[in-house]
Amino acid sequence: MQDAPPPLPARRPRGLVVIIAYKLIKGVLWLAFAVALPVLVHFGFGHWVSGIAAHLQHHAGAWSVALGKLVARAASRRGIIVILVALVADGSASLIEGWALIHGAWWGPWLVVATTASLLPFEILAFLRHRHVVRAAVFLANAAIVWYLARTALRERHERLERHERLEPPAE
Repeated sequence: MQDAPPPLPARRPRGLVVIIAYKLIKGVLWLAFAVALPVLVHFGFGHWVSGIAAHLQHHAGAWSVALGKLVARAASRRGIIVILVALVADGSASLIEGWALIHGAWWGPWLVVATTASLLPFEILAFLRHRHVVRAAVFLANAAIVWYLARTALRERHERLERHERLEPPAE
């Protein structure tokens, strides 16, 4: 007699897959940058790093403006340490968010909602100071992530409560 094949995992909604991929890719990139930055500066590529910083400050979203300013200050030892801490913290946070979403932790969507929503006011301010299409797109993408995950988490919470109520009738 043959054993039945294991059940297939539940299929994730496409929106959630995109968010998970974004979080994991961002986390890995930030950690890679944290490793590459001191190596580049050590081997004399400080001017090249400054050029990247200038490009980021003028042509991308609010997060990259902040990153660009940090990279511009990388000429000092203290500047490199600040950048490394920021990159490791943000990269690690993104990987934890992606891990929580992959593993279906009930708090995963709420973690992403809280962290992403907390940055939206800064993105609005950066956009108002320097209007650019990419900044608007980054804001809209992050707002869409917050909306999507909050809506999904609320729906799942409601479904869990309904299942719980069906299993445990109210005491009289």
